[in-house]
Amino acid sequence: MYAASQLRHWREILLQMRDRLDVHGAQIRADATNPSSGERAGGLSNRPLHMADAASQEAEVFEAVGLAQNEASIIREIEDALTRIKENQFGVCEACGKPISRRRLEALPYARHCIACAEKIQSENQSASSALNGGG
Repeated sequence: MYAASQLRHWREILLQMRDRLDVHGAQIRADATNPSSGERAGGLSNRPLHMADAASQEAEVFEAVGLAQNEASIIREIEDALTRIKENQFGVCEACGKPISRRRLEALPYARHCIACAEKIQSENQSASSALNGGG
């Protein structure tokens, strides 16, 4: 599908993305595991912890965990794309076998599917989710 020089280009883009996500993910994990305010000082704050503060901290941790999970998922997709480069399958839709447009790869370098197949899969997933939730 792509010439060796083009594959090197995509590989470099994917490696840079992975490196940025690794750094950002580490920061998110650190923020989620480090308590805020007086708790950092060993819980010796002279202020009592208000219920709203505790709820706010819990929401922040929940959000950070969600972000970390999302970034971990993207890193797995990047790793899979790097494997496809090694196997000379990069840029080929896994569903229909047609080339994935350069425009799509520029937007989503780890794309597994062409736009048409991705839209079809998303639609099927939404229909299945709706049916599971009683929407039907």
